[in-house]
Amino acid sequence: MIREATHEDLRSMAEVLAAAFHNEELFGVFLHPHRNEYPDDFLRYFEYMMWKHLLDPSRTVLVALDQAGAKIVGVGSWQRQGSSASRASAAGDMGWLAPQKLYHTLASKWTDAQFMMWPNKAADPTKANVFEESYVLYKHHWAGSRENSWYLAFLGVHPDYQRKHHGKELVQWGIEQAAKDGVCASVISSYGSEAFYGRFGYVEVGRSNVGPLAEMKGGAIMFTEVL
Repeated sequence: MIREATHEDLRSMAEVLAAAFHNEELFGVFLHPHRNEYPDDFLRYFEYMMWKHLLDPSRTVLVALDQAGAKIVGVGSWQRQGSSASRASAAGDMGWLAPQKLYHTLASKWTDAQFMMWPNKAADPTKANVFEESYVLYKHHWAGSRENSWYLAFLGVHPDYQRKHHGKELVQWGIEQAAKDGVCASVISSYGSEAFYGRFGYVEVGRSNVGPLAEMKGGAIMFTEVL
């Protein structure tokens, strides 16, 4: 069972993601080597991240619920990318002045300011810009026939609820949206998840573990075919 997330879900989503990524090589070990000493800061990182995702009109944030439909046990964040991204342009033709886009821009800057005033003590400050520095080295994969896609930016299921099809539901939602829009779906896989995504038709086309992320084992850039 899945539904769209709301701002009331932020804390629960952060708790799920902090548990899901605690021992994961990138968001856990690499970016947050002090997460055990500062668990609240690690949790706050995911809370702020998902808050920004919720405010972004190009994204759809989903939560998976337990069997009773009462507890959030999984989180998925999909982004419609590319020049044909109807959701991204839903705010109108006012560019960054459109209310949704302007609100998202201001909220993102406010969130960044919060981290500057109250630094994330769980994180390694020397790794603050690794995504920006590495992205320029692999962004070319989202071009040509792959320019337009539904991109799975984040997927996490609480360890106590993994292997119960919650992740499958969250991924399948984006696969279906991509099919409706006539575009591909894309994802950057964490280490060990490549076979899971392969079951949905994803195939590897390149790597994102380049530049400052070269030591990562994960990082397969995967796309589905346009249906």
